[in-house]
Amino acid sequence: MINYSISLRANPSDKDAPKKAYANAQYSEIMTLEKFAEHISDHGSKYNRADIQAVLIQAVDCMREQLLAGQRIQLGDLGTFSVHINSMGAESLETYNPAIHVKDLNVRWKAGTRFLSLLDETTFNLVPTRKAAKLVVKALKAGKTSVDLTGEDAGTAGNPEENA
Repeated sequence: MINYSISLRANPSDKDAPKKAYANAQYSEIMTLEKFAEHISDHGSKYNRADIQAVLIQAVDCMREQLLAGQRIQLGDLGTFSVHINSMGAESLETYNPAIHVKDLNVRWKAGTRFLSLLDETTFNLVPTRKAAKLVVKALKAGKTSVDLTGEDAGTAGNPEENA
C-alpha cells in the first residue's frame, strides 16, 4: 500500500497558471540497510542478516567501482544502472574541458521488468501531509482541541518538499 498526501503546487514554467493538486508519496519509516538485510533473511534465506548485509555492502562498492570505470550494470529484474553527466555547455568542442564544464555525475536507474508494474499491484491510502501532521501534534501537545488546516500553515504553500 502506498501512503500519499495531496498538496497544491504551481506550474514552475507558468507562474500565472492556477495551482493544481498533486499526490506526494509518504513513507512510514526509513528501512536501513541492516533492517533490509534482516527482512531478506526472514524470507526463508539460508543466509543470515550479517551475511546478506555484507553482500549488499560489497555490491554497492563494486557497482561504484564499475560505474567509475565506465561500465553500465544490468542486474536482471532489478534494472540497469549507468552514469549520467551533468555539464554546462562550452563555446566550442575545442574549449570543452570536463574539469570546468562537468558539474556532477548522477547514477541513473532504469527499472527492470518487475518494477514496471508497481502501479498495477498497489492500493493507495490518503494520509495527511507531513506539515499538517506536525501541526496536529503541536496542537495536541498544547492542549488544543482543533487545528486550522486551511491556511498557509497547513502545507498548501511554500516548499513542496517540506509540505509533502
